[in-house]
Formats: sequence, structure tokens, C-alpha cells
Amino acid sequence: MTAAGRTAGALTVAGLAALAGRYARATAAADRSWHTRVERALTGLGEVDEVSVLPLVERLTIGDPAHTRLRGEAGLSYLVRAGATTLVFDTGLNLHGSDRPALVENAHTLGVDLQAVDGIVISHAHVDHVGGPHMTRRSTFGFSPEPIEPRGLPAYVPTADLTHERADVVPTTAPRVIGPGIAVLPPLPAALFVLGPVLEQALVVNVRNLGLVVLTGCGHPPMERILGVTEQVLDVPIRAVVGGLHLPVHALGTALVPQAVFGNPHWPWRPIGERDAAEVIGQIRARGPRIVALSGHDSTAWTFGAFERAFGDGYRTLRVGGELRIAAG
Repeated sequence: MTAAGRTAGALTVAGLAALAGRYARATAAADRSWHTRVERALTGLGEVDEVSVLPLVERLTIGDPAHTRLRGEAGLSYLVRAGATTLVFDTGLNLHGSDRPALVENAHTLGVDLQAVDGIVISHAHVDHVGGPHMTRRSTFGFSPEPIEPRGLPAYVPTADLTHERADVVPTTAPRVIGPGIAVLPPLPAALFVLGPVLEQALVVNVRNLGLVVLTGCGHPPMERILGVTEQVLDVPIRAVVGGLHLPVHALGTALVPQAVFGNPHWPWRPIGERDAAEVIGQIRARGPRIVALSGHDSTAWTFGAFERAFGDGYRTLRVGGELRIAAG
């Protein structure tokens, strides 16, 4: 082996060792600290008669011929209407950095006025949830490369590292009511081998005579922790789980290999697999949900099938343009 080859090999080993050390430390820290983030139960949440979730960014789109201009991408952004409050939950990927990203284009096609929303919720600071690589490099988030958000728009983020030149950024440090019947939960820590530690918060909506609708961006923290914290914070039954759960099971040969590799919460020799899906399904089923709706930005066709078998008529696959409405009772 040449000197250059030996140097490259040594650097590779050193890099893997650094990743392994960071992962071990982050995993231990998450296991120690997640439960301390719930300081108190949440009061004064209130209720809404209906919540609707309209995907503006997803990998899959509806097949409606009237909406052939809808664009799919491997990111996530939902328009959430809960009572009189309208929120944008995450802001997609915009991988190509176009002036008119999928979020803006799809909102226009679907008749959504992004200037009329009441707030933004960012689940976590990964590239496919904050608006793309250009946003990640600047530690910000947004609907498009050029800021178009109304000045002073409240934006609830899981970490103080995220900033915005127009929005009124509110880092979440504890359970918080952000509108009648709507709350953000405390960000929970998780560790990914390649991407490192991450904090992720969920959005919950309390629907009258039904219970809680829990919205997740990727579900990087273990599902038993997300749902367990929800139950600690709110004494209301969980009746719907909606969003991304990061289950690219059997990703080889699909477009979800990057999600499977970079978002793996295990050591690299253990890929995300059927056991992980079964654990998530078991945690959700234990709560007796009426509706489970899964994002395709981080889930494979195998995962869709497993969830459909588990939840039957209560299961939905989320697609751009396919509105999910959950009403009282």
C-alpha cells in the first residue's frame, strides 16, 4: 500500500471512530435526559371542532387530473387548520433551490395563501423540514430562498440555533399552547449515527369528543417517548397519529436509501428494519387510535403495507393535495 493509501485509510478509520464516539455520547445523553424535559402538565389547552391536514410537500401526490401541476419531493410540509388557526408545519426540502419551490408552487395550485397563515412550527432542523440546504447552511427555515413570510409571524422552533430575519422565532423549551386546542410538545433528543444528535418537537391538536391528534415530522425520538410525553403533558386520549415516522424499511432499490442511511438511529450494521416498524405500530396500537396517516417522504411501500394491515380502514398514506379532515366525535 502506498503512503497516500495508508494516510487515507487512517483518516477513514479516524473519521468512523469520531462518528462512533459522537453517536455513543449522544445516545447516552438522550436516554438520560428525555424525561426531564417534561416539567409540568399542560393546562388551558381547549378544544377545536375539526382539524385538517393538507400536505403541501410530500414525496407522493394525489392522482387527481385537476392537479397535475402538483410536485412531489422527499420533504415534508403540511398546512394545518385547527379551528380558526392556520399553521404551516415544516417547510419542505426545495432540493434544487428554485425560485418557486414545491411548497410555494403546490400552495398556489391548491389555492393556499401562505401570507394568511397564523404561524409556523418546525419539527426539527433537518434539511428536508426547513426548506433545503441553503436554509440549513444559514441555520434558518423558510417557504422559499427569498423570505416571503409576513413580518412578525410566530415561528415555534425546537432549538434556539434556528433564526429568521422576518418571523418572530419562539424556541420551545416546555409544553406550550400556541392556539385554542393546539400545543407544541417539548423537543425530545434523539441520536442518529451519521447526522448526530437532533431535537424534535411534535404538534398536538385536541379535537372535541375525540381526543388528541399528534403530528410528527420524522419521529426520530422513539415512539414510546413521543407518545409517553404526550400522555404526561395532557390527560387526553391519543386518537390520531399523523406525519413522518422515519421507517424506510427495505429501502434498497428505492429512492429512500439516503433516508435509510443518514437517518439511521442504530449502529450502521443494523439498518432500519421490520422490527422497528413493528415496535412503532405496537406503541401506536396500544393507544387505540382511530386514524393513522403516514408520510411517504421517509417511508417505503413495504411500510405502507405494514401500517395498512395493522390499522385497516383507519390508515391513510399522505400525499400532496390529499386533505385529511378529523372532526368532533
